Amino acid sequence: MFSSIESESTKLQRGPAPTKIIQSQSQYRTCQIKVPDLEKPVPAVCVDQEYYSFFKAVETADKTLEIVAKLGNGGDSTVITKTPKGYAIWVKEPNAEPHRP
Repeated sequence: MFSSIESESTKLQRGPAPTKIIQSQSQYRTCQIKVPDLEKPVPAVCVDQEYYSFFKAVETADKTLEIVAKLGNGGDSTVITKTPKGYAIWVKEPNAEPHRP
């Protein structure tokens, strides 16, 4: 019988989850999505036909990269977009559905 639990060394061999840095608003569209573990729709971006929910707004590039590194090491793929006050971090939601009000 095989276990679905991964060893720490297996996780390390894969490396961190990818981050996409979006340079232009034309590279994504904003939307609302439904995720299985939440009742209400959440703000999101759609990039390359994948949904990313809003995680956090951050003022500095250094802090943004620090947060994204932690998320990536935990297995979360992320997107970074530029905002007037800094950066927005978005986390991939593989089971998201578009919200249609």
